[in-house]
Amino acid sequence: MKRVIARKGVVLGDFCPLTNAHVHMIEFARNYVDELTIVVDEHAADAVNAELRVSWLKEQFPGVSIRRVKSAEWHKSDAEDYGNQLLSGLRRILPKTSAAEKFVFCLEARGKHLAQKLGATYIPCDPSLIGHTTTEKEIRANPLKHWSALPRIVRPHYVRRVCVFGPESTGKSTLAKQLAKHFGTAYVPEYAQTYIATNGKDIDDKDMLAIARGQCALEDAVARESAGVLFCDSDLVTSILWSGRLIGMVPDWLRNEADKRHYDLYLLTHYDVPWVDDAHRYIPKESPAFFDRCVHELDSRKRTYSQIKGGWDERFQLAVAAVERMLKG
Repeated sequence: MKRVIARKGVVLGDFCPLTNAHVHMIEFARNYVDELTIVVDEHAADAVNAELRVSWLKEQFPGVSIRRVKSAEWHKSDAEDYGNQLLSGLRRILPKTSAAEKFVFCLEARGKHLAQKLGATYIPCDPSLIGHTTTEKEIRANPLKHWSALPRIVRPHYVRRVCVFGPESTGKSTLAKQLAKHFGTAYVPEYAQTYIATNGKDIDDKDMLAIARGQCALEDAVARESAGVLFCDSDLVTSILWSGRLIGMVPDWLRNEADKRHYDLYLLTHYDVPWVDDAHRYIPKESPAFFDRCVHELDSRKRTYSQIKGGWDERFQLAVAAVERMLKG
């Protein structure tokens, strides 16, 4: 009986970040071989940590084996010396069979040389044939310019986040929607409104945590649909303020997560507009004091912010100018 040959291959890359060109190459390789392993080339100086890159690949290609190989030295894509660590790692992954049974896929010039050293067959793949031409280096230099080259799962890592922040009834939701429309991108509503509409205004510490987690989950989901900038109506610092005011305490988880999440700009809305009541508002007479607490929280965390005040048209123009300055900076 003739032996059935299993065609095994490795896709090698830094994936720093994962691009649509990489996605095309991996899909091509997955259709070319019977068994595929994605190898993440890891170095101490990588711009994106390996854990995050692996998480992108796992989500994009469920069921495909993913391995990390640490290289002792930073490689040069046009060089033939890749260090013993990388070659040893690849030899452990590829089977000890003939070149007709093992294959190497790589977008860089080193792929062909590596295949020769490994006794494997190099399979060229040119994503430019279907319009994918942007490199990792170009994306790192200007992610917003090359936004379409990023898979949806990678976009939250590079999106510029703007939080509209301030007391109740200061036009935050309206402003966030207006800005998203103006800049042609996505808007993240305040999850607390959804939660309170379902569960009522009487909330405790468990409710505050549910609202905070919901805000994070909603923001990270919408970030994938953004066009490089994301406008957020609320954040976890907002949850800290409301937890302290309504519950009298702030859970440790909430403080820790608030410190981890990054925003490129806060738009702090002043209370110099008429109060309008609705089903989600609590403290109509405390706007000045709440505003002062907002300033304190932003200053203590060294967050970048611009105050937004005046009439509605003036507020919008001030906000647009602040965002444009942030994008140019």
